[in-house]
Amino acid sequence: MGASTVQRIGSFFRDLVTPLLVLLMGGVIAYDHFVTRDPADRPSLVDGKALGRSYAPLAASTLAEGWSAAADAIDQGKSVAEAQAVLQATWKEARVKAFAAKVSPGMGVVLPEGTEPNDPVKRAEVAKLWRDFAAGLKGGR
Repeated sequence: MGASTVQRIGSFFRDLVTPLLVLLMGGVIAYDHFVTRDPADRPSLVDGKALGRSYAPLAASTLAEGWSAAADAIDQGKSVAEAQAVLQATWKEARVKAFAAKVSPGMGVVLPEGTEPNDPVKRAEVAKLWRDFAAGLKGGR
C-alpha cells in the first residue's frame, strides 16, 4: 500500500466515519434521555420481598408477645375483654417498634417518612415496593 492509499483511507475515516459515529452517539444519548420506560422495569432501590421476609418473623413474635400479655392478664383475674385489650395494646406497641427498627429505614430509601410520591414514576415505585413487601410477608420469593 502506498502513502496515497493510506492517506485516502485516513481521509475517509476523518471525513465520513467520525461524523457518523458522533451522530450515532448523539442519537443514543438522546434516546436514553427522552424515551420513557415503564417504572416496573426500573431496578428497585430496596428489595421489598427480602424486607418482608425478614420482618415476618418479627411480626409473628410481636403477636406472641401480645398473647403472652393477654394470658398474664387472665392469670391476674382480668376479664376476657380486658385481656383482649391488653393483647391489642401490647401487640400494637411491639409491632410499631419492630416495624420502625426493621422496615422503616428500608422503606425510607424509596419514600422518606412523612412524604408523598409526587409523580407517577415515584407512585409506581412505592406501590411496587409495598406489593413486594406484602409478597415477602407471605413467604413469596
